[in-house]
Amino acid sequence: MSGRDMHASGAPAVTAGARERLRHLLGDVVWRSLFAVTIAALIVALTVVTGAAQRAADHAAHANAHAAPGHGDHAVTSEAEFIAAMIPHHQEAVDSAAALLAITERDEVRELAEAIVETQAIEIAMLEGWLAEWYPRQGAVDYEPMMRPFVGLRPAEADQVFVADMIHHHEGAITMAESYLQLRGAKRPEVVALAEAIIRTQRAEIAVLEVLLQMWGVAPVDHDAH
Repeated sequence: MSGRDMHASGAPAVTAGARERLRHLLGDVVWRSLFAVTIAALIVALTVVTGAAQRAADHAAHANAHAAPGHGDHAVTSEAEFIAAMIPHHQEAVDSAAALLAITERDEVRELAEAIVETQAIEIAMLEGWLAEWYPRQGAVDYEPMMRPFVGLRPAEADQVFVADMIHHHEGAITMAESYLQLRGAKRPEVVALAEAIIRTQRAEIAVLEVLLQMWGVAPVDHDAH
């Protein structure tokens, strides 16, 4: 194996064909995320102008009985709670991705981490604006960290930990979004649009993350076993 085919960390490099496939997947994820955020922002503007915003319901579906161990109960009971809970959830993803950017030696991981930082930082700003405007009395929600630190890990090891943890992290966001959409009663259309976008984009990112694990020879996560 030539020097070009080996990372400095000792991990085999991703082939050109595999990297090109991943670039296409990443491009689709970023495009979907930015498109969803743009649509949600337009709905916000339309709602402010027309005064068509609706009050959220106060009750939600029960927690998913098959939630992964250690992930906590990701179901939410109100729109205000969903918005408040998504802020620290997204922030943890941004912080973990930013920390990985200082470590990773893989271009494909760097592109994915940069996409997570960019898109989820935009959503955090939007969520914080909604919370301040619509639910100023909503307090912070308890949040149990889901991403492990990279202290003492080699670059290739940090990549693997990040990708494996991010799969579960995205599953938690999807569960929260689904439980919000199952709430009875009226919902603000812009929050519905964001929840639907989170489900679509994070499922797409899970597919990318699982491709990465497969390329590295790591067994895919068995979601059905949770």
